[in-house]
Amino acid sequence: MREYYIRREGDEDASGPFDIDQISSLIEANKLDASAYFYDIETESWLTISSNQELMDTLFPKKRKLSLRTEASEEEKKRLVEEEAAKAALAASEAAKTQAEANENPELSDQAEVPSENSPKESAGKSKKAEEEPSSDEGKKKKKKKGEKPEMRQKLEVTKMLALAEGRADDPGGRSPREKQAAVAFFGLRFLTAFFAASILAMAYIEKDLVLSADAIAMAKSPYLLIAAFDLIITVTLLLQVTEVYPVIRFRAAVGAGLLTMLYYSSGDTILLVSNILLMGAIYFSSAIIKIRLLIACGAAGLLGICGYAYSFFL
Repeated sequence: MREYYIRREGDEDASGPFDIDQISSLIEANKLDASAYFYDIETESWLTISSNQELMDTLFPKKRKLSLRTEASEEEKKRLVEEEAAKAALAASEAAKTQAEANENPELSDQAEVPSENSPKESAGKSKKAEEEPSSDEGKKKKKKKGEKPEMRQKLEVTKMLALAEGRADDPGGRSPREKQAAVAFFGLRFLTAFFAASILAMAYIEKDLVLSADAIAMAKSPYLLIAAFDLIITVTLLLQVTEVYPVIRFRAAVGAGLLTMLYYSSGDTILLVSNILLMGAIYFSSAIIKIRLLIACGAAGLLGICGYAYSFFL
């Protein structure tokens, strides 16, 4: 689920990250409204909730009265009820008339009780006809199934319409583009954290003798340790999920690709040079791309760069 950083108008610090359910709870508690700001990872800027239609529909849904369309209108239902009542009254009157005639002529009632002798052909024809005629329950079930077909088609049409509105025409059951971009941003943040942690360890290992000596003045003059200190600050901000530093991260990757490449080239270490280019390229593009396939490629390039550092240092 996508998470957002929230800042109300006049606040200096942002709060979060919050998911949609937490933001809805804050709105219900009257602690947030549509004028609050959220950080958009796509534009890398603060936008009001009211400017994002998707968030407005989710957090401030419009109450609509839904009307179900039935097969029979109210007039048809009323007519059917009246017909049933008329049939019941007619059947009751016929039953009363028959009973009165039976009371007046007992001989007729005795004759009525005597079963008629039908021929074998007539009996077989009646039994066959009874077998062919479906029961009332089966007829009702068939009618019900026929009545459900338009509803199923209507549900499918609604699903397709929603998919088209969210840009999922090819995959109506899949995720929307915003959900996919949020997933890419989630994994990209984790990749960047791992890459900067590896960079800190590599810079510290290159100047391990200087680090062990604890000479602050000499350490301040080392370009490797200065880069490691800067990377440590960025790593802390990434652990706090502060995505506002992405432009700084890209600047750091560009500087690292230029400065460290020159230092490794002057020292004649080709493995470190190639590893640095792979790692800096992975850092740069992991903070800029929005497609999962490209992010996986950047992750593989960064892993190769880390392996190159490890090979150069320990093998």
